[in-house]
Amino acid sequence: MNKKILVTGASGHLGGMLFNSLATIGYKNLVGTDLKKKNIRKNQRFILGNLKNFKTIVKMTKGVHAIVHFGAIPIEDTQQNILHNNIIGTYNLFEAARINKVKRIIFASSNHAIGFHRRTTRLNELSTQRPDSHYGLSKAFGEELSRFYADKFNIKSMCIRIGSCLKTPEDRRHISTWISYADLTQLVDIGIKHKLIHHEIVYGASRNKKSWWNNSRAYKLGYRPEDSADRFNINLLSKNEYKDKMALLFQGGVFTSANFKGNIKKIK
Repeated sequence: MNKKILVTGASGHLGGMLFNSLATIGYKNLVGTDLKKKNIRKNQRFILGNLKNFKTIVKMTKGVHAIVHFGAIPIEDTQQNILHNNIIGTYNLFEAARINKVKRIIFASSNHAIGFHRRTTRLNELSTQRPDSHYGLSKAFGEELSRFYADKFNIKSMCIRIGSCLKTPEDRRHISTWISYADLTQLVDIGIKHKLIHHEIVYGASRNKKSWWNNSRAYKLGYRPEDSADRFNINLLSKNEYKDKMALLFQGGVFTSANFKGNIKKIK
């Protein structure tokens, strides 16, 4: 594809991975952006940018066909840091996209947008948001923001509720949540190219037998995961959550139990 694609968070873990992997599968006009320039190759186009600076983002998104939005704080943080970086920054990006008539945005959502669902409940794209943290709340906001911009301004969007995207699974929780780099790249590629997308929510998970999620919508869009957590030896994975009985109840794991003051019995 020769159309201009902007990748936010291009110096980060997943944004950086996608900045490289999309080029590998044929994207020839990629531009990366982030707060800092790290791990960027000499032949890659990169712009230093802060999503909190609206004027900078408007300038950066001119002539862009699609945005792969992975620029955000990727873990739980203070309410103020999440507000300014994940919520305001994401709003600025969507509004700049509207001004510059960007066609599509692929939004890096998270399983923490639905983290307070119990692990015994199998979810799909229509399941209610139940964020488990300020971080998860910012991802729930991003999903609804993208829906609004799709309905109101016809900016097509795909929200990927990413489970655990790592080179290989590291913890027993990942048997249910893992997605490989190749499979995440495939989902992003579908989000950029699929002609029938309006606003989609899919799960960022490989073909895991113990997945908590019904990802049939992604499959209908053409997703064919190549990897599975099932091929890894569970006995070689860490058991970090097993020290936390509450974490084992909910899909968000330790994000639900951190600073928890609620009533577990009321969360059904």
